[in-house]
Amino acid sequence: MILKRKAAKLSATGGFFDPPVFSHFVAVKQEHRRVGTDAGGTRSGFTLLEVLLVLGVLAVFAGMTVPSVMRMFGQQKLTGSAERVRSAIASTRIRAIESGIIYQFCCETNGSRYVVVPFEPDHANSQAGGQGGGATLLSRAAGRLPAGIVFSSVNFRVAGSTAGAPAAPAATAAAGSSHKLMPGALDGLPNAGDLAGANWSTPVLFHPDGAANADLEITVTDPKMQHIKLRIRAFTGAVSMERLVAGKR
Repeated sequence: MILKRKAAKLSATGGFFDPPVFSHFVAVKQEHRRVGTDAGGTRSGFTLLEVLLVLGVLAVFAGMTVPSVMRMFGQQKLTGSAERVRSAIASTRIRAIESGIIYQFCCETNGSRYVVVPFEPDHANSQAGGQGGGATLLSRAAGRLPAGIVFSSVNFRVAGSTAGAPAAPAATAAAGSSHKLMPGALDGLPNAGDLAGANWSTPVLFHPDGAANADLEITVTDPKMQHIKLRIRAFTGAVSMERLVAGKR
């Protein structure tokens, strides 16, 4: 009889001897299900505060990095422009050596254009021995720096010495900007008409032996007053490019 009562009690409580314990277990299990369901329903996205916080962090990061990136691009642009000028000057020297006549490199004062043209007339290179009479059109080149990059100065090194006195240290003097290209110097260039009216600086001359007419210094500048100087040695005609000098922030 006692065993039947215990069996009936176990059957009624699902195997638990204490009905309150079973009831507590069921309640906890249901609570876990409810919390999980509620959490899955309410955490479907980000709150407005979280979005604003992320945007604020991104704004601060952009404010710190964008100026540096823009400055780096500006320096690369100026360096590339100076390298282009250096290459054009070097090609002027090569043309003089190969052609056997004087070549000139001219840049636009406070402008962005430059030309590589013969300093002597083309007929100076005409072949002798019965084949003269016709001028030989020599090679020419013209170019323009990127927008905002200009030739800010063309200077040459001079020694301030007087008769009977020791030579003073070399000084830098500005080259004039009144140089006029001789007629026919721009022949063969597609924009010869526009180039003829440019305000050209004193030219850099290269002789057939590769020497230049003087020790010169050409400065290339950008809108932020960053600049790079190119130096030309008279004796060898070699051209070197100095490091970029930062301007205003």
